[in-house]
Amino acid sequence: MPAAGLGHVATASFLASRVVPTGGFAVALAGGVAIARAAQRGGFRSGAGTSAAAMLQTVAIMGPARVGIPLTQAVSAPVLGWMEARGRGTIAQALAAAAIRLAHHVLGVLFYVWLILGIDAYTGSYDRLLGWLPLLPDGRTGALIATALAILGWTVSASFVQAAVYRRGLGRWPAEPPEAGERPQPASPPAARPAAPAPRFDPRAVLLASVVAFAVLVASTAWPLLAAVAVWLAAAWLIARGDTGPLRAGLILTVALAGTTLAFGLAGGLGLDVTLRRTARAALLVLVATWLRSAAGEDGLREVFRRILRRLRRVPVARETEEVLGALGSPGTLAASGRRLVERVRDVPSKQPVPLADAVLDWVAGEAGHHAPAPPEPPRVLRARLRDAALVVLALATALALPLAA
Repeated sequence: MPAAGLGHVATASFLASRVVPTGGFAVALAGGVAIARAAQRGGFRSGAGTSAAAMLQTVAIMGPARVGIPLTQAVSAPVLGWMEARGRGTIAQALAAAAIRLAHHVLGVLFYVWLILGIDAYTGSYDRLLGWLPLLPDGRTGALIATALAILGWTVSASFVQAAVYRRGLGRWPAEPPEAGERPQPASPPAARPAAPAPRFDPRAVLLASVVAFAVLVASTAWPLLAAVAVWLAAAWLIARGDTGPLRAGLILTVALAGTTLAFGLAGGLGLDVTLRRTARAALLVLVATWLRSAAGEDGLREVFRRILRRLRRVPVARETEEVLGALGSPGTLAASGRRLVERVRDVPSKQPVPLADAVLDWVAGEAGHHAPAPPEPPRVLRARLRDAALVVLALATALALPLAA
């Protein structure tokens, strides 16, 4: 399955873009080129299915935290690959990427500013830090204009870079990529990972309970509701006996988001009570996402995704996504691919931008051609039990604190 190799490269790139502290856009470009290649060769549905499978694989490995970093390229890459197959130029592709990027950033800013930070905190922080800028008004209008200008500037520059890199990568793609398994220097097999303890909850119940808890947190920042969710989450975490792998990254992101929310609230003059409530909600949102990955497990999430896709096979792209997701295999091959990328770019002189980009693009084509699809995994047996129902019911019960928010 040619799309499996492209999906493998996209997964490695997108996963790395979510892990690195800065520069996620540049890191995700390699995965975008792989997806664009899938759409160029097999059409838009093939590219979209490859993209969706790669994103789901990263969520199964890492959880949903920071999923928005590669999301713009995951959505736009199939479009750009489809346009490349029809002879559209750089400007046309950049405009298409810009439209998608603009919509994504507008929605992201609305969510972050209005829900997480609060528009008053955002406006107050703008007045204190950037209110001196000439030609811009004070207050909410000035903050929104400054934000719009920043989004517009980033959208234009990033979209043209994306289109140029994609076209260069597709133009350099070898006419006859090497067959799977042919490697001049075979990589050593990845070390076996210690087996994670068997999860106590059905991953379907974990996913449903996490969605419920997330929705409850979005509804209000009242202290009774925050306390109810915190108690439920603490109990669920203790009982779940989940994988501890994603805990470190989740705690780092929790501290970062909560710290940012606290700083904006204090600088914006919201008052201590409102600031602390918003900070607590920000922390709980990330902790719920971290618990989802820990309690459901990597294999559990992947099985849930496959079952959802199987039920949606009549929906366009669902079948392609299921096929690619099933062929991506274990994350051990991702680490091996990463080591080969390091070896390839190590010899680039002075790390010059163009030779460095070409080395990465050559790695994309080589890894996609070499990757052998994983053998089909047998369906995992899932059994919902009484404790799974109790987990979801207790998550729903946290909403009983909503009347106290009035």
